[in-house]
Amino acid sequence: MRLRDLGFSKLTYSEIILTISHDDAINVAPMGVLLEDDKRLSLRVYKGQRTCELIVKGAIDCVLNITCSSTLFYDAVFKKSEISYSPSETVSSPRVRGCDAYVECSVIDVEDCGEYVRVLLKPQLIRVSRKIIKAYNRAEPAVIEALVCFTKILHLIKNNVEMAESLKERIKIFREIVYHSTRNKKLRMMVTEILERAEEVIREKKAMDKH
Repeated sequence: MRLRDLGFSKLTYSEIILTISHDDAINVAPMGVLLEDDKRLSLRVYKGQRTCELIVKGAIDCVLNITCSSTLFYDAVFKKSEISYSPSETVSSPRVRGCDAYVECSVIDVEDCGEYVRVLLKPQLIRVSRKIIKAYNRAEPAVIEALVCFTKILHLIKNNVEMAESLKERIKIFREIVYHSTRNKKLRMMVTEILERAEEVIREKKAMDKH
């Protein structure tokens, strides 16, 4: 199977759950991935993140865990300790259990780009665990988009409160989408907590700036 067949593109970031390890340390986090060519992918990893720390320390591989589950994306941000792993076939970094496909990768280059590092990956193995055909719904993608906004807020809050506020407003819109499109209590709980966490981060930053 080709990388394009999994939805990877040169023009649009594909949202995956990244697992990466170095020595005994493992981190899991949502991440955007771009297709460089038919044999390489790239990540933009912002400094200050645990993922970046492991890369700088010398992590040599990672796994791109592909899933449409908003619950797994949510856990990868807020409940990392509850993520269940399974061994990979060709790399030391583990897989996240319950995903639809896995791309096991070697880290072949790391470039310092100021606020972030650009990480070039070479896939070693593509494994599709199952093919699921589901009707599209608006709720789960909205939760994932809210999570993406929240992780950006964590990066921006130090120097750009105005942009963080703008992202918070986007999260409010995604919350409205969830509440209008589903009665699923878990999805509603997740998007509400994302908004509350975003508001808390911004509130704490403003309080610090006053002192």
